Amino acid sequence: MARTVLLVSLFAIVVSCTKHRNFVPVYLVPAGFQPYVDTFIKEAAKRGHFYKINNLIIQYDKVIDSDYCGQCNSRSLAADIQKIITINPDIQCSNNAQEFEDLLFHEFGHCILGRGHTNALLPNGNPKSIMVPGNLGLYSPCIYPIGGGPCDNTFKRSYYLDELFDEKTPVPSW
Repeated sequence: MARTVLLVSLFAIVVSCTKHRNFVPVYLVPAGFQPYVDTFIKEAAKRGHFYKINNLIIQYDKVIDSDYCGQCNSRSLAADIQKIITINPDIQCSNNAQEFEDLLFHEFGHCILGRGHTNALLPNGNPKSIMVPGNLGLYSPCIYPIGGGPCDNTFKRSYYLDELFDEKTPVPSW
């Protein structure tokens, strides 16, 4: 019995690791999302990373867990897996274009860069990465200033994009 389980497990591993032979990538990005894809590619190139994204679907879907603004179906870097980013249309996930960019770049971090979540913090208590779950205001202007802190975080964008493409980015001075 143990031998049968071992053989079945080995077969499953081998089959799951083989390339999908007839895989045809699909690129289906609605016009409203395309500027964010273009900006992601441009920002990556500024940092020495060159991507040609031809395997991506971005869609709205109510099936996504109601607690999440978006999700990616795969963190694999393999080119033979269809990458799908799903955005939850039932909750307002962003108040401005910067927050929406943060959401999409976070999902590109999963789908394109293969990154997972991190809750690591900078010495000042800010999230270390755009890959922090559930924070869309990392580098955007805030809506309501709370606690007397600065209300415009757009100056942080460069750091968070640097870190998105290079996890070893030095700690910022702010």
